[in-house]
Amino acid sequence: MPLYDALYGQDIDYVLFRHEQGAIHAAEGYARVSGKPAVVAVTSGPGATNIVTGLTDAYMDSVPLVAITGQVPTGIFGRDGFQETDILGVVTPITKFAYQVKKPSEATPAFKTAYEISIMGRPGPTLIDLPRDVQLAGATDIEERIVVNREKFLPPPLDEAKISLAAKYLMEARRPVILVGGGVLWSGATAEVVELSKILYAPIVSTLPGKAAVPHDYPLYMGPAGMHGRAEADAALANADVILAVGTRFSDRTWGRFKELNESIKSGRVRLIHIDIDKSEIGKNVKPTVGIVGDAKEALRKLIDIIHVESVSNTKYISWLLNIRKMYEDAMSRIAESTKTFHPWKVLKVLRNAAPRNTVTVTGVGSHQMWAEIAWDVYEPGTFITSAGLGTMGFGIPAALGAKLADPTRPVLCIDGDGSFQMTMNNLALVRDYNLPIVVAIFDNRALQLVKQWQIYIYQRRIIATEFSHRPDFLKIAEAYEIDGVKPESYAELERLVGRALRNNEPLIVDLTIDSDSDIVLPWVKPGDWLTSAILPEGMEVKLVYDEN
Repeated sequence: MPLYDALYGQDIDYVLFRHEQGAIHAAEGYARVSGKPAVVAVTSGPGATNIVTGLTDAYMDSVPLVAITGQVPTGIFGRDGFQETDILGVVTPITKFAYQVKKPSEATPAFKTAYEISIMGRPGPTLIDLPRDVQLAGATDIEERIVVNREKFLPPPLDEAKISLAAKYLMEARRPVILVGGGVLWSGATAEVVELSKILYAPIVSTLPGKAAVPHDYPLYMGPAGMHGRAEADAALANADVILAVGTRFSDRTWGRFKELNESIKSGRVRLIHIDIDKSEIGKNVKPTVGIVGDAKEALRKLIDIIHVESVSNTKYISWLLNIRKMYEDAMSRIAESTKTFHPWKVLKVLRNAAPRNTVTVTGVGSHQMWAEIAWDVYEPGTFITSAGLGTMGFGIPAALGAKLADPTRPVLCIDGDGSFQMTMNNLALVRDYNLPIVVAIFDNRALQLVKQWQIYIYQRRIIATEFSHRPDFLKIAEAYEIDGVKPESYAELERLVGRALRNNEPLIVDLTIDSDSDIVLPWVKPGDWLTSAILPEGMEVKLVYDEN
């Protein structure tokens, strides 16, 4: 209360969310669109603990933000005062910097330090804890220095010898592939990735966060790889002889398992070059042939200046990958046409046609998210936002609102699932309160569909605790928040309604009836399987192992 009282009449905008989780996910959406941290202020105790999920989400996906938490007065520390919580003890493992202000002269420098560190090196969340007596104290002219080792957040100078070795390996490669992670986006290295791909005639594959870093109409972009990645992307990674991995932490969801990759590197069948701004990521999950610590844009520019390729020999390989893409699209088109209700794959194709190229698209978490990973095309870097590392249900609506706050001129589309939607739908109040028109498309299958898919295929159809009743009525939820709600009956109607709302900057909630029995996300690399073991959709007969003959 003292902090907010001090804000009264100041030139600082506040946005009141309906739940702290909504506020921090909105800060993530804001940061991903603006490139700058937003500030989340919450009270002590439950207010502070309610942002822990969002802090973890931001930490996993390298999103900068600053959290300010209230705290009981310093005089009652350790006495279990009302809403006293050791928030620093809770969040230290999931923040880049957490600091409890003990006296007024620390308050300003603590905030400056938290803001600076959130965007220094690899981005991430920070937190400062403000006890009530410090908030009530008068401001001071003295700013006490906050002692923190900033060097640990900054990469060392690039190792020129390693850059030269990496360039040598890439020039020798017969089947090179560039694996793009979220770090490419934060570094602003999209142009460098595409330029290097053109020089090497190398396919680009991404992680789920890296999906937003490369324009999908670039013909050598194969899509995201992994558990629910594109088949051609999985094939590109699994059959490469040199992998240039940039700004990625080598998630198990991208690779399935690491045994094959590690063995191939050890035997020399594959050379792995790993570039990352965070030195702790080099060798954490996979030991690279060459590990380069540095900013992605700077390191790639160095490689581009060195690499010269006179001729390429992998045109047949690229054609094989592109044929896999065509086979998948043809198979999914046949499946969608035979599905009586809306099919998720075709819904996304229709929504993409309806949405302007610069639309910021945000997803919740669930089967709809995985379908979006496979089928949604990104045309402008940074316009696809999702919870990747933590997989936080309820992320979609508040993150979409944060994206709209960051750039009110851009249309914002939230692709959500009925389960994810219900976790944070109370924040729809902000659509009218703050004039934040977003379009929300709900994949309504009355199930926690991604979990149900595992129960069907891995747990012998023992389906439990993953299916919903018909409640609530999403059109009445829309009406309660004074937002138009529609339940289209055809793809043409869907495209018309969503296209009009996005063009006219009007809010809309779309309830799409989807049959959960036919909503099975494929390709699917089952947990613990290698990339070439992906389950493909019916009618797609292809092996993901390349035969040079």
